[in-house]
Amino acid sequence: MPTATRPQNATLTGTLPLDRPTAERPHRLYVATSNHCNRACPWCCTCSSPRGQTFLALDRYRASFPAEGPFEVQLEGGEPTIHPHFDEMVRLARAEPRCARVVVVTNGVEIPRDPAGLDAWLERLGEPTTIKLSVNHHLLEHDGGLLDLARALRERLAALGGDRQLVLNVRLRKTEPDGDAWIAQAVRDAGLIDLANVFHLQRYGFAQKREDWDEPFLVGTHFTMLNPDGSAFGPDLVARSDAMRRLP
Repeated sequence: MPTATRPQNATLTGTLPLDRPTAERPHRLYVATSNHCNRACPWCCTCSSPRGQTFLALDRYRASFPAEGPFEVQLEGGEPTIHPHFDEMVRLARAEPRCARVVVVTNGVEIPRDPAGLDAWLERLGEPTTIKLSVNHHLLEHDGGLLDLARALRERLAALGGDRQLVLNVRLRKTEPDGDAWIAQAVRDAGLIDLANVFHLQRYGFAQKREDWDEPFLVGTHFTMLNPDGSAFGPDLVARSDAMRRLP
């Protein structure tokens, strides 16, 4: 059954999410660059882990760009920054005049933490750009400096100027005794809550059997999804996720 479509909902902090679909936003191409990841979130919605071995070929990536009209590219995963051709994927998107924005969804592990290295990485990424930094219990437990990185990204993006945006994808387990409230509080204590899209994790990917979690749904359909083997999907998160599960 196709993923249900519903009106845009507010985040758990009561605000409308940043980088949400709107009538004005161009078609977005969601590119799962790989099913390989340097973290092992137990409920990963794209069924990615350190065991994944499938990486998107550059020719299939370039061929996936819409034939006409403006569009945006969202590089995700797995972890996109560990793809051996990540920089070239960014360059190819920037070289296409119709590409209006590059979005990178990352756990931050490969982003340089030293000021000079971070600035150089951001310069290579270019603009317009949106960095979506993932924040959840697994990532915080394995990276004590994750929120420090988020603060550094906010500072350096502002210093560079231009059309550069940071969003924190904060995800909570609703079935934990405290509902993972400590995660949202840590983000708040770091002074980053205004950049955070705080939502509950949903029932798909590795969490497809979590009957006590909410079903996934869409708030728009103006996008296309590409998997690491080059297979394309319409706006069906579950079908895309199930296909990722079957990849080597």
